[in-house]
Amino acid sequence: MAKKKPLSIKKPTLNKTLGFAKGNKPSKSGLVPDGDTRLVCNVRADLHKKLKHAAVDEETTIGQIVESMIDKHL
Repeated sequence: MAKKKPLSIKKPTLNKTLGFAKGNKPSKSGLVPDGDTRLVCNVRADLHKKLKHAAVDEETTIGQIVESMIDKHL
């Protein structure tokens, strides 16, 4: 008898959850919305943790916080 693969369920991200709540269609993972550019950078683990907590507290995404900070400081 063949072994069955275990069921894998991923926890949705805050961004997908907020988008779903606003009525947006879920997008395929890895796609960048029109007009946006993907930004990848390294940050210390403690700063990343603070950023994630801030995003949850403000009910927004890390990307939106980073965009706001860039707009304020550049």
